[in-house]
Amino acid sequence: MDIKNLLENYIDENFQKILEDIRKVVNIKTVKGEQLPNAPFGLNIKKALEETLKIGENLGFKSVNLDNYIGYIEDGIGEEYIGVLGHLDVVPEGDYRQWKVSPFSGEVINNELIGRGVLDNKGPIISAMYSLKALKECLPEFNSKVRIIFGTNEESGDEDIKYYLTKERPPKYAFTPDGQFPVVFSEKGIYTFLYKQNIVYENTDLVGIEGGNKSNVVPGECISKVKNISIEKIKEIIEYMGDIPCKFTLYKENSYIKILCEGTPTHGSSPNRGVNPIIWTCKLLNNLLDKEDSLKNFMNFIENKVGLENNGEYLNIKKENEETGDLTISCGIIKMDKNKIEAKFNIRHPINISKENISENLKIVGNENNIEFIMGNYNPPLYFPKDSYLVKTLQKVFKDVTKREDTPVALGGGTYAKLMPNTVAFGPNYKEYKGNPHGYNEKIDLKMLKEGMVMYALGIYYLSKKGEN
Repeated sequence: MDIKNLLENYIDENFQKILEDIRKVVNIKTVKGEQLPNAPFGLNIKKALEETLKIGENLGFKSVNLDNYIGYIEDGIGEEYIGVLGHLDVVPEGDYRQWKVSPFSGEVINNELIGRGVLDNKGPIISAMYSLKALKECLPEFNSKVRIIFGTNEESGDEDIKYYLTKERPPKYAFTPDGQFPVVFSEKGIYTFLYKQNIVYENTDLVGIEGGNKSNVVPGECISKVKNISIEKIKEIIEYMGDIPCKFTLYKENSYIKILCEGTPTHGSSPNRGVNPIIWTCKLLNNLLDKEDSLKNFMNFIENKVGLENNGEYLNIKKENEETGDLTISCGIIKMDKNKIEAKFNIRHPINISKENISENLKIVGNENNIEFIMGNYNPPLYFPKDSYLVKTLQKVFKDVTKREDTPVALGGGTYAKLMPNTVAFGPNYKEYKGNPHGYNEKIDLKMLKEGMVMYALGIYYLSKKGEN
């Protein structure tokens, strides 16, 4: 029996236990929390890391916790090691009412595991730990050093990987099951920024606006409140806007009208898959507010310069790239107080436009419209030649296991591969699978999860056995 069949048999025999251990960690709500002593990203994230390392110890692996920033399990001997890295933190679940199941339950429906983090990224990285266990059980002579690394800050800043690299040497080769199969040879650059405007609160009919809490998520809803505008007027404008892909609901609250706009949440790297309620709310408000209103300018700017197209054309940053994908922009957060309003954006850009070019144009367009531009975080694009050893090896594993002819892919999403040297994304889902990462009813197909585990094991094995030709 060949190694692939041995691995498949082991995974089948132990799959219920694997699901149980994934569910243990999915049950913990690992949204970034308040920084505390010995818990840099909150108590729940610390708890999840400890639980994950305990699972690894029970499988017979050595575990290391680096001050609750990040941890890993390890097996084998040698100075250099093969790494598999993923993350235990998640984005907020959003409106519970939009979920088929409790978002942190990890229930199985129609052969799919459902819950926040089952795809992004608890399910894949915990299953990778079992892939290493399967490899050890099926090939007892395998003794190359391997680490399965569990990050805790991927969704909110990547401080975990930065901390790891101050304490540990990077892997010889590594992959992260946080992208797509077959293997991701290129990732777009990630650029976040704010547009901000000071306001005269006494001179606006907008009492408040709030939408989103992560720049890398197109949110599910945006709530605004207006005064001195009738429900009838708002309904008239909504009707005037024509066939719209979001849902507006109006509520009378004392002297205000509350406007709830419900869109379709999605990952910020793929804004065209969702419907952004922030942009649609700004479009509505631009039609509602008088031209003398102190927030008219900001709403007009969002509607006409940011726009609904998600390509940055009117901000003069549109850039197409056939190989790695075009530039996209999404608005993830909007909020205001009595002094200012600000919106936070997330750009994913290909290698043929620079950070400096983006910054210059965003600032110019902002200044021309009396809007302040404030740059945020930046991660540069990642690019591996398709004939590099790392890409070629994982691509061969994919073809051998699946018999599919998919070619290496480029993604808009950012992974740990941007920060960890010698790393690419590999898995966890096929290109046609819609698992809703960052959205409602996030899910992963169980058959796909099993196939991924076989590929992770074989990827570890072949990367450890070969060097550059």
